[in-house]
Amino acid sequence: MKTVRVDPAALPVAIIGANGMLGGELLKACTRSDFPVTALDLPKFNLTNHEDVAYQLKKIVPRYVLNAAAYTDVDGCEEHPGLANAINGEAVGVLANACRDIGAVLVHYSTDYVFDGTDPAGYAEDAAPNPLSVYGKSKLEGERLLRASGCKYLLIRTSWLFGPGRRDNVVEKIIARAQQDGKLRLVNDRWGKPTYAKDLAAVTLDLAAQEKSDGIYHVTNAAPDAGITWYEFGAAIVALVGLKIPVTPCASHEFPQAAARPVHSLLANTKLPPLQPWREALQDYVAARRGIA
Repeated sequence: MKTVRVDPAALPVAIIGANGMLGGELLKACTRSDFPVTALDLPKFNLTNHEDVAYQLKKIVPRYVLNAAAYTDVDGCEEHPGLANAINGEAVGVLANACRDIGAVLVHYSTDYVFDGTDPAGYAEDAAPNPLSVYGKSKLEGERLLRASGCKYLLIRTSWLFGPGRRDNVVEKIIARAQQDGKLRLVNDRWGKPTYAKDLAAVTLDLAAQEKSDGIYHVTNAAPDAGITWYEFGAAIVALVGLKIPVTPCASHEFPQAAARPVHSLLANTKLPPLQPWREALQDYVAARRGIA
């Protein structure tokens, strides 16, 4: 059956967290594709101000609301569980209820951390979640409230997100540490799949253009079924930016962290065409980075 696409101009979009890494890519993608877009972010739009969130969305009346806002400091969530639940959990329910009331589709982004990572075969969209950390639990609560709201929604889980606009994204952190130390040690016993924010934004708008309005999707760049390790990811980053330093593998226990991480953090995509391979996505990022450095 042939997919019928609608005119993007007929799909007004509101982006929450438009100043963030993913939000910025969504904003650029909307602008390129002629989606009418309203950018929402702090300080004028605060997800924890529930009455104002509902008021502003009802005033805008978008067809799609893209929620790219989240508290993503995984170890910080362990120290501030109330804040994590307020942003990643409760606020999603408020957004979902507001979208239900105005007939909008809520696109919400979640994480591989809703799974425990004990299965080396990875996790399809219908796998049962079992988060290990406060961050994962708060994101799962957001998923629960979204699905219970009765609104139309797209729930997109992703992992190892990187992209321009934030110097604290994982790629920039690895580069900064390598430059500072003149060497790099990265764990070689946790596996996952990187995702380029620009590619994730493109998939989101493609789903909107097809007027999708229900279901869970796993979106990452193409990687081996078993994933790659942080050591492999870091070695590729160092090579691409031209740093002549040693990169060596190590075990997770050598870098203790407050929050437990899933070992096999593998999202299996069973619904969408695969994105470009992760190495090509990383090359695209580094090429773009040279233009903004």
